[in-house]
Amino acid sequence: MISVILPVYNGEAFIKETIESILNQTEENFELIIVNDGSTDKSEEVIKSFTDRRIRYFLQENKGVAAARNKGLSHCKGDFITFHDADDLSLKNRFEKLLEGFYGEDIVFVHSDMLLINEFNQPVGYWQSNNIHPSELFSFFINVGTPYNNGTIMYRKEKIINNKIPPYVLGEDTAFVMNIAVNYPSYHIPEPIYLYRRHSKNASQNNSYETLVQHIKEFLAQTEPSKFLKEIDWSDEPKERNQLKANLIVGVALSKRGLFPETVKLFDEAIPFIINQKDRDFFEGMKALVEKRFHDAENIFSQYEEKDHIIENYCGEALLHQHKYNEAYIHFLNALKLKADYVTPAQNLKAIGQMIGLNLVDKYRNKYY
Repeated sequence: MISVILPVYNGEAFIKETIESILNQTEENFELIIVNDGSTDKSEEVIKSFTDRRIRYFLQENKGVAAARNKGLSHCKGDFITFHDADDLSLKNRFEKLLEGFYGEDIVFVHSDMLLINEFNQPVGYWQSNNIHPSELFSFFINVGTPYNNGTIMYRKEKIINNKIPPYVLGEDTAFVMNIAVNYPSYHIPEPIYLYRRHSKNASQNNSYETLVQHIKEFLAQTEPSKFLKEIDWSDEPKERNQLKANLIVGVALSKRGLFPETVKLFDEAIPFIINQKDRDFFEGMKALVEKRFHDAENIFSQYEEKDHIIENYCGEALLHQHKYNEAYIHFLNALKLKADYVTPAQNLKAIGQMIGLNLVDKYRNKYY
């Protein structure tokens, strides 16, 4: 059985349509746990107009969406769990398709793409997700962000029931998902079986810089850098050089996401680890990347007589920023020749291909152009 946890706070505008989209699923073996988080509008009236036996209704004083979801978790009886926002919609076969994704016992959560809609039920965009190996998730997050949207996910209850959703004002679902994703593999359904509504009152539209920083700090604190910065040989001596590389690599990644105060802090903390001129050059080259002085970064990295895989990659990035595709390509290939499992230059090869000409396997949109 599936437990669907639906927190509601002043959701009268959309809650009827949302509940109907859940009750009309082709997979009928589920319970719908609705937690009214102290709504002051007519949400309760709308909810109680439904008499379906699968609905379990709980009312609590206003404590926030995290508390409402945790309350739902404490009452769920199903073998699988999915969270559903009160203003979003599920396509009729969503639960059926998600269940099909649990084809093996090792799959702990299944997720999908989603179509973005507005308050008038008009399409406004598309969220394409993907599978990320747990070992690469931290690197992906600091460079790009979360690859998952909680509303699209169904979880295996036995693996997540002891996790609690942190009581952030915003972004609590991101922390919850990431805590699961770093430990367990997932399966991705490349179809928009979840319709995610964006409107003026949508909390995710108002996400804050402070919340993003809080998430990143927590994710970085969850594991040793050696577990997600695998491009560094942590057995090398001296240890200070490894810490220098770690700080600068993470700092450059965060700068691409606009987190400049955190980047400056990481670079400042790296200065005591500079031992020799080679370290100083690496520091200055990475600093030039952050400051978007790409030609300077290219010159600094190019002067190394013997480049390791990390220098090769960032020399390539400096060139790629200048749209010198052929030269950048050579450096990324060199980085992979030196370290075949180095993820970043492989991703940069993908970026080159996309920048020059994107050819998607998914051709559905082409017939409309």
